[in-house]
Amino acid sequence: MPTAWGSDPLGQKELAAGRDPSFESVSSYYPAMKRPREVISVKEHRDEFIIMPDGRVHFQSLPEEHRHSGHEYILMPDGRPKRVPFKYYETGYAFFALGESDTWLGKDDRDTPAKKHLMNGYLPIVIAEFEQDGLKYEQTAVAWSKGMSADAPLWAFVRLTVSNSGDRSRETHLKWNVDHGIKQRRKVRNVASWHLTLAPGAEQTVYGKLPFLDSYEKAVETSAEEFESRLGEARAFWKGLLNKGIRIHVPEQRVNDAYRAWLAYTFLNVDKIGDVYEPHDGSGFYEAIYGIIAAKYCNALDMYGYPDEAQTYLDSLSTLISPEGLFFASFGIVDTGSLLLAMDGHYQLTGDASWLHAAAPKMVKMCDWIIQKRREAKAEQEEDSLCYGLIACRMGVDNANAGYNFVTDTLFCTAMEAAVKTLRTTGMIDEATRIQEECDAYRQDIKRSMRRSVIEHDGMKALPILPETHGYLKKTHQHQKKAGYSGAGYYSLFASIVLETKFLPASDERFRLITELMEQRHGLLLGMCQFGSDRDDRYHGLIDHAFTYGYWMNCLERGEVERVLLGFYGSLAYGMSRGTWSGVELTNILTGDNWPTLPHLRSGTQQLRLLRNMLVREDGDRPILAQAAPQHWLADGKQVEVANAPTH
Repeated sequence: MPTAWGSDPLGQKELAAGRDPSFESVSSYYPAMKRPREVISVKEHRDEFIIMPDGRVHFQSLPEEHRHSGHEYILMPDGRPKRVPFKYYETGYAFFALGESDTWLGKDDRDTPAKKHLMNGYLPIVIAEFEQDGLKYEQTAVAWSKGMSADAPLWAFVRLTVSNSGDRSRETHLKWNVDHGIKQRRKVRNVASWHLTLAPGAEQTVYGKLPFLDSYEKAVETSAEEFESRLGEARAFWKGLLNKGIRIHVPEQRVNDAYRAWLAYTFLNVDKIGDVYEPHDGSGFYEAIYGIIAAKYCNALDMYGYPDEAQTYLDSLSTLISPEGLFFASFGIVDTGSLLLAMDGHYQLTGDASWLHAAAPKMVKMCDWIIQKRREAKAEQEEDSLCYGLIACRMGVDNANAGYNFVTDTLFCTAMEAAVKTLRTTGMIDEATRIQEECDAYRQDIKRSMRRSVIEHDGMKALPILPETHGYLKKTHQHQKKAGYSGAGYYSLFASIVLETKFLPASDERFRLITELMEQRHGLLLGMCQFGSDRDDRYHGLIDHAFTYGYWMNCLERGEVERVLLGFYGSLAYGMSRGTWSGVELTNILTGDNWPTLPHLRSGTQQLRLLRNMLVREDGDRPILAQAAPQHWLADGKQVEVANAPTH
């Protein structure tokens, strides 16, 4: 047996504790996220306000004609600059300040964020709390448009309540300011000022509003009546939306709140541009469609009882399919397989025959594009070569070099196999039979390549994700301080996607090579995909929890529920902001330093899908209920309720 020198020691401690992992136990090891970031907007609106870690309201300071698309560099927690898409040319902030200073309430040189939570626990209305000089301040920020329409101009309404819980009267001079620009270019405009005197036990409230565009010039004070009216309209809208689909109620309020917050954030990640709905990977960052996860998001909506939104977004994504059948949106040609699978899943969960009748020709075209790419690839390959029948391509934004990879091929093959079954229901028997024959040959080529690709290093067998180059394994090895291939970094991320395809049974030896490498060679940290390890100083402690979904699903299929619960509570504790449940792309679990990439569409999508499968999972036509409900949810007198869950 190889030595398990990277076996997630704290994760193993949780798994060996003789009880199910819990939020209290898992969250006790490391600090919470340092820089939570939330979005407020209207469902599907192209614009959004950002609530910064210190409570400031981030806005767009220039009018529409000055918007630009391009890239900018943001500073990562480890000091590296990262090039990311940006949406706007110049931005600014609205904030409250005390006294004559232009320093905002909530600014803390100790890097301590404002204490924030969501209204009612889950609505995208953000409440930030501060304490200073014996007074308590509570800021409530809500976004509104006329009729809560994605086509109407967006406004933010802000309320600040000041309370005196002391035993003597206190005074405070309060200003509401807006600014834009940085350093020498920074300009600050005072919108309103108040001098407040508060008796013991008293409280007073002030109000402001600002439009998303040209906020610097147009921010104004507003009345309690207008604020309450806009708040009431927004609150009623979000309550109705977030409680209309599947209803989950478990004896852990944070979970009841978190899943609805994830739904809200993902709806806010969608931008309506004209008549097209674009599920973007982020809000105020990654403002683009990443096809592989945008399609999976549609599946998550179907799973949660939002078929109309799922269909609308699928139809919008389908407008990006080329005449030849390629769907490529930022991530890679693998996007084609993800969309094909989501289209099949939509029909399976809705039974909408009229929609399928319109979508089927596109599904056939996508299958034919994959088949043609295989033919072109095989024409250039030796029949006995390691990667015969596989398609060389880029994979992901950060991995642009072409190469053979099992992510693309397993997703292509399983997506076409799923489409075949659906196409038969439309009467397209000849097309389905032809595609099935191609699938059979494709499957054999992939399985043969997997069988021949298995390597052994440092006493342990492994299945490379890049069979020709051993990339990710080899790349990680070169940067490590000690010898030995590792399951950390991109290997754990992309290997988990391969597991998610269910190309092979969960217990198949080749899939077990993946899970064993992840479990024993630094692939996991508290049950989540680890982007670095203690053998790699550059990324030590980084987790990318949402990529772990395929691994967790593999564990569910093998009945290893405790590993799923470990990852679930690890995600709640470290993969998102505690109390506002905004899912991040990457965070350093050791320090709490997180990337500014939240709320992130992949995170919200995979968190939703995981919880649904923990409570209602389908194995073919067989529903499996509460498979991963932790024991503390099932104690005497407690209930786990799931209502209105769509099934096949």
